Amino acid sequence: MSQLNPEKKIFVSSIGGDVKIAGFFYPSSAKKIKGVVQICHGMAEYIARYEEMIERFNEAGYHVCGMDMPGHGETYELNKDKGFPKGYFGGKKNAWQILLTDVMGMHEYAVERFGKEGLEYILYGHSMGSFVVRAIFSTARYNRQFDKYVFASTMGPNPAVGMGKFLASAACVLGGKKAKNHLLNAISFGSYNKHIEKPRTYNDWLSTIPEEVDKYVEDPMCGFTFTSDGFRTLFSLVAFIQSDEAYAMIADRPCFFTYGTEDPVGGYGAGVEKVIASMKEAGADLKTKNYGPYRHEIQNEPVKEEYFADLIEFFDS
Repeated sequence: MSQLNPEKKIFVSSIGGDVKIAGFFYPSSAKKIKGVVQICHGMAEYIARYEEMIERFNEAGYHVCGMDMPGHGETYELNKDKGFPKGYFGGKKNAWQILLTDVMGMHEYAVERFGKEGLEYILYGHSMGSFVVRAIFSTARYNRQFDKYVFASTMGPNPAVGMGKFLASAACVLGGKKAKNHLLNAISFGSYNKHIEKPRTYNDWLSTIPEEVDKYVEDPMCGFTFTSDGFRTLFSLVAFIQSDEAYAMIADRPCFFTYGTEDPVGGYGAGVEKVIASMKEAGADLKTKNYGPYRHEIQNEPVKEEYFADLIEFFDS
């Protein structure tokens, strides 16, 4: 992993209770600065895992910023003494909307840090982060604040999300919002290795490169089980992004879908392609790229340099 030294921005979350968010700025030292890329990380990980990608963006003339979401990374570290466990978003029923507010707060701090004049602002989301980015793309008061969007390794339509939300909500009442929900974890991810012959770990579906999977497995800030509140927040977010309401409110901004055909999150490509078809029908200005037989983290696959180059070309276009 890269050894970048980001500037930290600690700010108060909209969730209340003096919950702090850890934000990060990665300024580019390129002669010509073209824009600012804000990254939304995936489930059970954190921004620093993207530092190789961030270095490429910096070299290409883009400042980068992002925050560790509640219950993740350094944001978890800031709040763990307040009884805020990993995989917990604060316990409120509208926590997914509060999460969007915090992401937009990070955007405002980025504008304050880097300025607006002559710069494009791009919102990039991977996996769960792509759900957040898709929700912002479909929220009228937010979606014109970015010039371009990237939906990386997103999910397809999931008809079971209503049941998942019901089970997570029931578990919040019966077992407590902060309890790890191993049942929903097994239901959600238990089949993700089924296409892989003789998987070595529970997380082989992330990458075809064993060393990348091992780094994830050995990282105490990765791969943890969400709380019942975490799953309720996740399923509420997914319910919104796949609703007719969300498709009716998409931004008039270019967007880029990136995916692999061995990614179970995207239904092995087929699910992402259904979302692309729905976005086209809704009038989205979109670009797509199928990277072929690769798994969930294209940025940690053998095609990563091609992937970084494609992203920069999209930013530049």
